[in-house]
Amino acid sequence: MPATAVSPVPPSATDPVPVSLAMIDIDASTFAAAYDHTPVRVAHSVQGEALLQVDALVALAESHPEELVEHNLGAVPVELPGGEAPRLGRTGAQVLAEIEENGSWLVLKNVEQNPRYKALLDRLLDGIDPIVPGGENTRLLREAFIFVSAPGSVTPAHVDPEHNFLLQIRGTKTMHVGAFEDDETRARELERFHSGSHRNISRIPAGLEAVALAPGQGVYVPPDAPHWVQNGDGVSISLSITWRTPTTSRRGRLWSANHRLRQRGKSPQLPGASRIEDARKLAGARVHQVRERVLAGRH
Repeated sequence: MPATAVSPVPPSATDPVPVSLAMIDIDASTFAAAYDHTPVRVAHSVQGEALLQVDALVALAESHPEELVEHNLGAVPVELPGGEAPRLGRTGAQVLAEIEENGSWLVLKNVEQNPRYKALLDRLLDGIDPIVPGGENTRLLREAFIFVSAPGSVTPAHVDPEHNFLLQIRGTKTMHVGAFEDDETRARELERFHSGSHRNISRIPAGLEAVALAPGQGVYVPPDAPHWVQNGDGVSISLSITWRTPTTSRRGRLWSANHRLRQRGKSPQLPGASRIEDARKLAGARVHQVRERVLAGRH
């Protein structure tokens, strides 16, 4: 993955006029150049949404499926390769209601399962579709996550499989986005992750770019870009809106296929190095998937 660079916002007077995309403003040509490999700043006007204020989020946490509410203590190191952080023995709604004092960070996952939050997600991403390059769009798998963090808390270094706009709603935080130090590290971490392991990575990313975020600001983070987050001095609320594409899904299957090949003593090429090799791996992955389903049906 190439070293990252974050584009300034707002654009300079010599840049093309930003396209107004409902509640997100981003320069279309800048987004096209950054898409799928480089973080880029955006501006937004989502911070005033009533659905994203603490009282509304506490109510959401009380009714949201328990398995979709994750919370941990935020006083953790940036490197947490085991994927486990200590947590309070409380419900998500209790953690959220006391977030200013309890030192935790909390995420409400897949809030698009709630019709009101789905409507907000669709409103945001419908405006992105016209400028997604390469003939892609955001409609394969749209998801939304809401992060609420206590002052000073840390989200350890990790990767995510989706395209992501992280939009700051309340408070401040700094998103540190970098790159894997070499292809060997990249392959090891992404093969493991795309084969079902946790998302935390074992080392702080190289070439970090610090993107400071305040309400009304956001950042596009490309798939599989290693990053970590440092919260500011107050409670932070952020909305993460994500989508996958045929390209990201294909790449994930290739990383998983490479993991299986490496377990058999092979040294597979990185995804994208050879179209012929990639096609063979994907065909093998389909056979593996069918075999797994057949075996699962016998039990």
